[in-house]
Amino acid sequence: MASKSEEIHYGIPASPGVIIGVVKSLSFETKTVSREIIADTDEEIRTFRAAIDNVKRTLEKTADKIFQRLGPEFARIFEAQAMIADDQVWNSNVEKRIKEEKVCAEYIYLDEAGKVTKQLRNSNDSYLRERMLDIESVTSKLISRMKGEKRATFKGLKGATVVTAHYIHPGDILALSIKRNLGVATDIGGATSHVALMAKSLSVPAVLGLGDVTEKLSTGARVILDGYKGILIINPSPASRRRYREIKQWESQLKRQLGQLRLKPAVTKDKINIGILANIELPSEVPKVIASGASGIGLYRTEYLFLTGPEFPSFEEQYRIYSSILRKMGDRPVVIRTFDLGGDKFPGVARRKFELNPFLGWRAIRVCLDRPDIFKIQLKALLKASKYGNLSIMIPMISNYEELAQTQRILEECKAELRREKVRFKENIPLGIMLEVPSAVLIAEFLASRVEFFSIGTNDLIQYTMAVDRGNELLSNLYQSFHPSILNLIKMSVQAAHARDIKVSVCGEMAADPLGAVLLAGLGVDELSVSFQYVGLLKKVIRSIDFDTARNIVRKALRMKSEQEIITYVEKETKKRFPDLENIIAFMKRNSNG
Repeated sequence: MASKSEEIHYGIPASPGVIIGVVKSLSFETKTVSREIIADTDEEIRTFRAAIDNVKRTLEKTADKIFQRLGPEFARIFEAQAMIADDQVWNSNVEKRIKEEKVCAEYIYLDEAGKVTKQLRNSNDSYLRERMLDIESVTSKLISRMKGEKRATFKGLKGATVVTAHYIHPGDILALSIKRNLGVATDIGGATSHVALMAKSLSVPAVLGLGDVTEKLSTGARVILDGYKGILIINPSPASRRRYREIKQWESQLKRQLGQLRLKPAVTKDKINIGILANIELPSEVPKVIASGASGIGLYRTEYLFLTGPEFPSFEEQYRIYSSILRKMGDRPVVIRTFDLGGDKFPGVARRKFELNPFLGWRAIRVCLDRPDIFKIQLKALLKASKYGNLSIMIPMISNYEELAQTQRILEECKAELRREKVRFKENIPLGIMLEVPSAVLIAEFLASRVEFFSIGTNDLIQYTMAVDRGNELLSNLYQSFHPSILNLIKMSVQAAHARDIKVSVCGEMAADPLGAVLLAGLGVDELSVSFQYVGLLKKVIRSIDFDTARNIVRKALRMKSEQEIITYVEKETKKRFPDLENIIAFMKRNSNG
């Protein structure tokens, strides 16, 4: 790069971790292929078929490896690519054109692929965008094979390295995960993409969606990758390098300290138990939940079952996955949320029309109640799996009393149908709802009479209360987790729950913030559910505070008029009242400023 001044670029935080190192610039895109005229079409077709066979077998072997390491959810990515390579209609059309046009196979295959990907490139459907990338991946492998070219590899990488590319294929994440101290930065990709989910499962730090940043980078450039905040710093200043070295050092020390708390309960100094549970997106994360010392799973996001397919998973597929999770967790509680499709999660998977405002549109329980045929498949699979563990079912985005009543009617229909089919299940499975819409909080006393627990989804509750799209960088200053209105809505939720003697948990990002955890404990929240990486941190927070003091801090905070006033006060009081947390608060604050 010509400029040596520091540049900070913001992308999507896809997988946590920090890498301070140098760039390895790679290109995985298919290069332009010349339109070469050939004399022997039969020989060209034989070469084409051999390349197809080779690519297909390679993908099938990769699928087998992925199945052993990560399970069937990820293996299906490569099985789908193998099916693309073996598409008989597509390949027959390529062979037909080879005979008619007497042009090399790689040119025709690339031309055919381009016709398909052009239609998918600007799709608002995340599944179709992933299919486009799958097609491009297969095309790249096939053309490299036919041209006798070797694709870029990760051999020879030494030291801390950030691999940069316009796009990286899921199979390459597997290769990266074998080496230590490597991260990924790409121009395209989202938080729910195959690459993001694989990187997270394999603990490869990653920042995606950086725009055209990788075009500016060449191998050897100095960078810092912050997978926590979605930041790539090019030519970092001495101050930035020093700050991130301190973060990594303190992070390492913190992990060692928190590891000692793994088997200890989350109990305040005045003996109040607060459950610390883990959120998961994929079944393959269950062993990490157990290793973290979490007391259970507070949220399994079942919409990620749509990782590799456009259709709703079958009853048998869902039953197998739910029962597997429950078996592995044993007696530990497992809260499984029904499909929360829509908004930022696989918006087109149900093949509905494009929505101008999907967050206020057809999503979550609204989809399920409009499609009871699909909803009942999930509920029956959950019921049948219930006999293998400690299951609770949670319904997302309830906004009125009628939605809950209708959901319960459908659930009872499912139970009756399973009884007629002689299918065994637990009769008394706790049913809870997510409180993430202000209208639900305002009628929480009525909703509490029909459920066994509440879970407050602070991410959505904040954006719906503040009228702020949490994904809009222009409005990030208005997305205020500690706004007085948010604290009062949580207070109302807890009071309504406890009046009916039911538990209330928080499963949003606010729970993973040490100051947020102090406030939530003081508000009387019974459980906090976070990513498994934060379980130890929260145990440290809870074991460092006493409930009465936290409650007094909250009482005064609720009388304040702004988020900044609350943050300043709570940080000051927490450091003074709970000195064991001062270093943790300083670390989190320093990291957020990175």
